[in-house]
Amino acid sequence: MTEDQTLLHDASDRYLRDSYDFNARRERIALGVYTDPQHWRAFAEMGWLALPVPEILDGLGLGTRECAILAELCGQYLITEPLIDVLAAVSALIAPSPHAERWLGHVVGGELITVAAIDEGAGQRSKKPSTKLTQVDSGWRLTGSKQWINAGPSATHFIVLATVEEGFAWVICPRDAAGVNCEDFPTHDGRGGTNCAFNTEIEENQILLSGEPAQAALDAYRELAMILSSAETLGAANAALDTTVEYTKQRVQFGQPLSSFQALQHRMANMLIQIELTRSLVYAACDAADGDTPDQSRFARAAKVKASSVGRKVSQEAIQLHGGIATTDEYIVGHFFKRITALDSWVCSRGEALKEFMAVSG
Repeated sequence: MTEDQTLLHDASDRYLRDSYDFNARRERIALGVYTDPQHWRAFAEMGWLALPVPEILDGLGLGTRECAILAELCGQYLITEPLIDVLAAVSALIAPSPHAERWLGHVVGGELITVAAIDEGAGQRSKKPSTKLTQVDSGWRLTGSKQWINAGPSATHFIVLATVEEGFAWVICPRDAAGVNCEDFPTHDGRGGTNCAFNTEIEENQILLSGEPAQAALDAYRELAMILSSAETLGAANAALDTTVEYTKQRVQFGQPLSSFQALQHRMANMLIQIELTRSLVYAACDAADGDTPDQSRFARAAKVKASSVGRKVSQEAIQLHGGIATTDEYIVGHFFKRITALDSWVCSRGEALKEFMAVSG
């Protein structure tokens, strides 16, 4: 990492290590509270939400690598706040909009929490949304529904993918707007989800992008989401390994710590090797995206496939090496597995990424 990236990592790690308590996280989730306003204000004050915003729009103008540093820490500390969701939406959907100045200041300041709403049902995702944006006498109207909105209970605004005559459109819509009906539900990774039905009036400045720019934004959003979900998976897998290594040093069996058994050493060494291979690929995907290279689409999908596969394998190994304690809600290692499992299907699943990788590599 560069000196600036190291400073970003160290400062962010220090805040989360000192302020983000696992047991307090569990208590919040049990009450159905997925975002702590105090943490979100701190994220804004530290400039995290401004990372991908261009300097011309009063942001920090940093790249995918810096966002991935935060995403990796999100996985390490099991952050329930929708940080990677907002970073991806800000970078790919709001910043390129002609109405960016209307919205960015409020998002970067922490007043608005914007997450993308693209899923409508199994296999429908972003390919052919039935949600429509139509012009009416009074202006515009958004109609349709979205399902499984990740981190939906934390959102103040949804950025909805809809169809218009010229193709796709991205529409920013307040959660509490008239004609928006939402139903929240708990998710196994502790972030919550939402199903929403829309039949609401839309103003011109709520239409972020339409036509070809909207399609380009969708492609950019998906690729950034692949990279950031891979980075968060990497952080969670690495933390699961660290927790396992520490546990095997303390757990005594047959008069010796588990870490002294060669077979277990080999398993943990293999976990580390796979994590480091994943790290290299995730960083390569970040560099390709920041360099706008011809291989950036291929690297983003390769990182998603590798991180999902390794994350699942490492977290399962971690649970096995812990034994029964890993299956309890009070112990952290099982929560890494749950978050990694949820990340596997966020925006683009491992299976989708593999098919697309083969297509762009052919």
